[in-house]
Amino acid sequence: MKKTALASALFATALFAAANASAAPVIVNTALSNIGSAFDNIITGTGTTVSTAIVTDGQSTYNYIDKNGNPATVTVTRPNGNPVTPNGGYSDNGISLSGSVWNIGPFASGSDPIPGFNSGLTFTFSSPVNAFGFEIGDWATCCTSTVRDPNVVSTYGVPAQGSGLWIAFDGGAATLPANALSSNDNPGVVASGSFTNFIGAIDSSGFFSKVTFFGDGFGEFLVAGGTLRFASVPRGSVGVPEPASLALLGIGALGLAAMRRRKTA
Repeated sequence: MKKTALASALFATALFAAANASAAPVIVNTALSNIGSAFDNIITGTGTTVSTAIVTDGQSTYNYIDKNGNPATVTVTRPNGNPVTPNGGYSDNGISLSGSVWNIGPFASGSDPIPGFNSGLTFTFSSPVNAFGFEIGDWATCCTSTVRDPNVVSTYGVPAQGSGLWIAFDGGAATLPANALSSNDNPGVVASGSFTNFIGAIDSSGFFSKVTFFGDGFGEFLVAGGTLRFASVPRGSVGVPEPASLALLGIGALGLAAMRRRKTA
């Protein structure tokens, strides 16, 4: 009885830990026509509303309503804190981004932790979010043969070649959610022959006040903007549990099963 109770407690503890552990972020890289089904539906499936803000020429601060129903703002700067404003739009093969755009064409600066970092954008939220995305123009038109610095490859565990779209939450380590080795790696090209796409990330392991985004396909005329989409989904509501959490859950289940077999025998 004591062993069975112990195994049951272990299983319950493992189940609780797995439910509350960090989940792998869900990355959405899709054609503009699929934003609703690929990104919005994940968020609304948790009972959460998607907030949107259309990017407007000359405007770098946007209003939204946070998860508690209070007014909030998101301000856009360069990652080094320098101001940046959107200007103009982007269209390719008859498909246009839904609002104005920021120029994020990759360039290198001496203070880049990763080449191209400071040519990107940092979105600072007055009230934290954990789901965020926007539209991209001109990605993977060229420069997919860019060779990355070996130190970047080894440090971040990324491919040695490609035109990448990078993202980092709250100043943490950057990850590479999209990497193009040819134009066909752009979902907009596959769907409609247009160098337009949407990139978004949902990380329900917590809430974040800053999101930094940049590209490293040097030579591309890369833009970001259109309509900003963001939300605050409940913790643990989206994503696949990390392997360590699944392993813990498996150990608990095996322990409980073993104790039941012994009791039956």
